[in-house]
Amino acid sequence: MTTTQYFDRVIVDVTDRSEPMEVELGRSSYWGDENLIYLTVNDQSLIMDDATGRALYEAMMKLGSYLGYDQGR
Repeated sequence: MTTTQYFDRVIVDVTDRSEPMEVELGRSSYWGDENLIYLTVNDQSLIMDDATGRALYEAMMKLGSYLGYDQGR
């Protein structure tokens, strides 16, 4: 299995700082040598199928655009 990590950070909820979460996001070829998105939160891993990975990507792009993350600071 090969993975490429794109995001690895401890995230603190702005409404409840008492329980930080370890979040990792990346690419994995663990399942059938396909390049798929994986998401790990507090050591609980999920490898998404291609359709789900694409849907997550589209949703994140729309959300980022709505929030203005695609604009310069």
